[in-house]
Amino acid sequence: MTGPLKKRTLRWLIPLHRYLGLGMSLILLLWFASGIVMMFEGYPRTPDHERMAWLQPLAMSELTVAPSQALARLGLDDPEGLRINRPGERPRLHAMDDDGQWHSAFADTGDPAPPLDREQAVERAESLSGSGVASITQLDGPDQWTVNSHVRAPAPLWRVALSDEAGTHLYLSRPTGEVIHSTTFHERVWGYAGPVIHWIYPTQLRDLSGLWRQVVLWLSGIGTLACLSGVVLGLMLMRRNKRRGGISPFRGWLRWHHYLGLTFGALATTWVFSGLLSMAPFHWTSVDRDPTLTQHLGRSSPGAHDDVAAPSAIATLSDRRPHELQLHRFHGRVYYKAMDEDGNEELHTSRPGIDVPVAAGQLPPDVIRSALAPVEDASLTGITRQSRYDAHYYAGRSERIGDDGPPLPVYRADYDGGARLYIDPATGRPLQHSTPLSRLNRWLYNGLHSLDFPILNPGSLFWYGLVLALMSGGTVLCLTGTWLSIRHLRRRRKA
Repeated sequence: MTGPLKKRTLRWLIPLHRYLGLGMSLILLLWFASGIVMMFEGYPRTPDHERMAWLQPLAMSELTVAPSQALARLGLDDPEGLRINRPGERPRLHAMDDDGQWHSAFADTGDPAPPLDREQAVERAESLSGSGVASITQLDGPDQWTVNSHVRAPAPLWRVALSDEAGTHLYLSRPTGEVIHSTTFHERVWGYAGPVIHWIYPTQLRDLSGLWRQVVLWLSGIGTLACLSGVVLGLMLMRRNKRRGGISPFRGWLRWHHYLGLTFGALATTWVFSGLLSMAPFHWTSVDRDPTLTQHLGRSSPGAHDDVAAPSAIATLSDRRPHELQLHRFHGRVYYKAMDEDGNEELHTSRPGIDVPVAAGQLPPDVIRSALAPVEDASLTGITRQSRYDAHYYAGRSERIGDDGPPLPVYRADYDGGARLYIDPATGRPLQHSTPLSRLNRWLYNGLHSLDFPILNPGSLFWYGLVLALMSGGTVLCLTGTWLSIRHLRRRRKA
């Protein structure tokens, strides 16, 4: 770059980076530091096998009421979701209406079940945990640990603090009587230090999903510009003559910031930019997504629940003791999906005497194939049974931390145009809808944000060492930037 042009560029680039740094240095520091925490600790979640442990096994002989009878007593016609389990002394049917509210009826009589009161919540928490109750709070909305979309919380809730060594909080649903979530003191402390800071996740802001999304988008966009301007500025200010005292013209903290920026600035830029992509700005990853590929799979005709028999009438269920039954829809048909204490799923016909294909608790391959093929604007080019993860369907960071990856084996259905579905062979449920743009985003987001490249063997000791070293360097870079911002503000205040 020639002298006059370089001077003109520096004249606006220096103040741009300085003022962007004043606003973003502390946020970038918190993002890097909390990112290190999230390498080892995630947001507290409750897997199905843990939820099943809080339920009593079902006795099929007691479930003599057809779902349609219970739904009629609840004043519901075609619920969005329906499950049967035993959270207390009697089995219950739980149904979700169009507004996302849950309603409960006794599955042995069909009578509406009363909501769980305070005394019952205390009694149930003590019975399940074997510990005393320190306090109980009624939550009319989500709190910090139930606001996440991965926590299915039929509100309102009872939050019960136990007097155990782990500092456990149990969350019980008032309308269904179920224990649906738990956290420990350890999980909450590291949850604040990691995900809450990293995702900018205070409850009040996250509950306003549209506003929260805009806040994260704007901050990550400005942060990307701050880092990129720093990289360009650092390269422009490098000395060619090293004999003058090094490649940096600065001294003290500015020199350290310059050197760290030259070393870790590109990482900081790609990391913050990939964080921006996690929010799918302008919804660009769904532009090439065809919803008709999956819409028909979970659809059933109106009134389909009317023909569903009581569980006690299903011969294949008579000798089972599942912990939960769910009504599962697949390609116009309704099934009973039984879940055991380990969270394993098994399908059963829901209408005796009607040919609803289920073999060994799973949908046969030809049934899944016939359901995947009839799509108007896309042609099925192939369907294969996949017993190993690939570069796009695999256990990511949160699954590695929780030791709970997506299921295998799966059916992979490929369509012309590049669309791809990963299907659970046990239920026909789409586990992932992959498109060319979503696969590109996998490399731009997961790859750049977590160095999630197969060649680095994510989750290995080498990967942890590399990521920890780079994240630590980025943290120190942001620390020097934060200190320089504080020092600049102090000088301006004195002046």
